[in-house]
Amino acid sequence: MLEKLYRTYRGVMLQRALSILSDYALAEDAVHEAFIRISRHIGRFERLASEECCYLCLTIVKNAALNMLRDRRDTDPMPENRQAVSRDISLGMDITSAVNSLEEGHRQVVLLRLRYGFDTMETAKLLGINQGTVRSRLSRARKILSEALQ
Repeated sequence: MLEKLYRTYRGVMLQRALSILSDYALAEDAVHEAFIRISRHIGRFERLASEECCYLCLTIVKNAALNMLRDRRDTDPMPENRQAVSRDISLGMDITSAVNSLEEGHRQVVLLRLRYGFDTMETAKLLGINQGTVRSRLSRARKILSEALQ
């Protein structure tokens, strides 16, 4: 079961960790940490549907990456170009806030399609909705995000 989870979700989990850590080696470490955590509770995964497994794997790797990021921030010295860094962080926080303010259905589609790289068919299958619904939610979410970020 663990091997199947690894083959199925490793790529998307790596993308998720990389989006948080911006460092490939650290992202791989976060994925490995996540699978160590998953292995401790593998029995729970055997009872879950595939979309629930995906969501849980992404949540676990996100938490592992955030823990690593927090640990890294605690030990790294302050960047020299603080203003540029804070401007980038501010933009990232604006985008994150805008995505988080979306209605749940729209937010799920945005995250799966744009952040994790699932195609329309995969997104529809994960969410249990039609492909047309995925396309319309994504279109509507893009309009809302565009307005929110202007």
